[in-house]
Amino acid sequence: MIRYGMAQWQHPAWVDYLYPRSEATGLRLGHYAKYFHSVEVGSTFYTDVAPDQIERWVAQVPDTFRFCFKVPRAVAHQFDELSEAECLQAWRAFQNLLKPIEHLLGPTMLQFPASVAPRQLPIITALCQSWALATPLSIEVRNLEFFDKAEHEAALLRLLSDSGCNKVVMDSRPVFSSEAYCDSLIDAQRKKPRVPCHAVATAAHPVVRFIGHPDLERNHIWLDQWANKLAYWLKEGREPTVFVHSSDNIAAPTLASWLDAKLQKILPNYAAQVNLPVQHEQMGLL
Repeated sequence: MIRYGMAQWQHPAWVDYLYPRSEATGLRLGHYAKYFHSVEVGSTFYTDVAPDQIERWVAQVPDTFRFCFKVPRAVAHQFDELSEAECLQAWRAFQNLLKPIEHLLGPTMLQFPASVAPRQLPIITALCQSWALATPLSIEVRNLEFFDKAEHEAALLRLLSDSGCNKVVMDSRPVFSSEAYCDSLIDAQRKKPRVPCHAVATAAHPVVRFIGHPDLERNHIWLDQWANKLAYWLKEGREPTVFVHSSDNIAAPTLASWLDAKLQKILPNYAAQVNLPVQHEQMGLL
């Protein structure tokens, strides 16, 4: 099975498209979950999320839905400021937070900044090996040494494979394929990592983060490549999760539906996973 998701479950441009205008903001997740089977939850990276807040989210989704939480920055980005004991304590606390909804977890994302280099692989190893939940863990790295197609990349892939952890494949090629001619593209090129797109699966649940270009038609060349790679992974028995972004995320649902349609053409028995409502006029103008 493949699951598609967005980087968020609500966006002002999706009103009267994925959810009715009359729906309260706090209940929009339930409407989003009618069209997508997963979502990135970045709030856990930036701040503490209370258990009762997670309970309110869980109450809105079906059992087939999967939350992909981002690991708090105290673990992923600030571990060099903490003692090993403090880092592992924060790591255990985060896992304890998620334990009650373990059955609804997709690949939890441990995202390291570019400052985390191969010399810190022992720390990454310790975190991977101390993941205690039964659901998948995925690792995203941004230091270019991890993409050398040689010693450092091989060591990382070996660690992930041996630990049963999934590699997060960041594909930011679309947003860096042209000059930044609009505000959303300027913002995306400033914030998104420009790392090589090495589409390698190290475990059963590979994660793809695709950052689409605002000129939607430009994305077909990369969506075609991903359709072929995802079809290959599905034939291998893997269960990928694909998070589709765009420079401003307005058209991300459209790009996900295009990718899903391409998979339907490749795999004869593939059942559509993205069934969006009829395109809203605003969405069609993008």
